[in-house]
Amino acid sequence: MLLKRLMFKKKLFANSVDWALLLIRIIPSFYLFYYHGYKKILGGTSTWEWLGEAVMPLIGIKFGYIFFGFFAALSEAVFTWFVALGLFTRFSSLLIIITMAFAGLFHLFDGENAELAFIYLTIYIFILITGPGRYSLDQNLFTLNKS
Repeated sequence: MLLKRLMFKKKLFANSVDWALLLIRIIPSFYLFYYHGYKKILGGTSTWEWLGEAVMPLIGIKFGYIFFGFFAALSEAVFTWFVALGLFTRFSSLLIIITMAFAGLFHLFDGENAELAFIYLTIYIFILITGPGRYSLDQNLFTLNKS
């Protein structure tokens, strides 16, 4: 009976999809913030310039390195919190997706392993497509027809 429920039932329990969306928002966002965004946002202009200068020439942009580096740091440090809380989730996910795409390309061109950046990219594409779910600030603040 338990095996049948685990294997073939559409939902394991009530609101299981919303709980799964909550977990997929919180856990990767925490790790992206803690292991990547935190040190980048606090690194200041020298770190932001390094980030921008490392990535932007790959697409032919040779200016604004501090701005683009700050944008990457902001995505990994601040917008991860927005996604975790479910606030402006799709917009924040899109900004993280852009950052992870550039991070993945940087690692590929540098001959490094880009797997982690592409895993994060995939997770945030999933969140962008599905939305934040019921247990989010978006749902509670901005949805007129709450069900």
